[in-house]
Amino acid sequence: MKEEGGTLLGEKGVRRHQSMQRLSAEQQQQNGSTTEQTTHEHNPNVVPDHRGNLHITVKKTKPILGIAIEGGANTKHPLPRIINIHENGAAFEAGGLEVGQLILEVDGNKVEGLHHQEVARLIAECFANREKADITFLVVEAKKSNLEPKPTALIFLEA
Repeated sequence: MKEEGGTLLGEKGVRRHQSMQRLSAEQQQQNGSTTEQTTHEHNPNVVPDHRGNLHITVKKTKPILGIAIEGGANTKHPLPRIINIHENGAAFEAGGLEVGQLILEVDGNKVEGLHHQEVARLIAECFANREKADITFLVVEAKKSNLEPKPTALIFLEA
């Protein structure tokens, strides 16, 4: 299955948006097989904080990080969101980062207010920095963030 822009979503090893993961799990359950769920509790690279955010450390074990993002201050999504994680990247190998998470910080640098290109450049520069053996992300699930636009409903009452 393909998404516009040439991103392969059905290709083995590419993590998909949670709605696609749910659909795949439902299809597998209908076919009698089960899906193993990833939990943050058993991954030493993932440390939750008291606000519900996750500090995720990715070791630079591969030549590419292997994540794709959307969003930034100049878009309708003010925070960058992970939209793909490729199986050949360090992020996939480390675990912890998931499609749909919002990035709050990269190696201690806040990304709120940065344009998409600035965030992409920051991530690339931090990953390319040979002085550090890893890159650290502070992320939050989109549903737990107050900074993302949410659908609203208007209720009109007659007097």
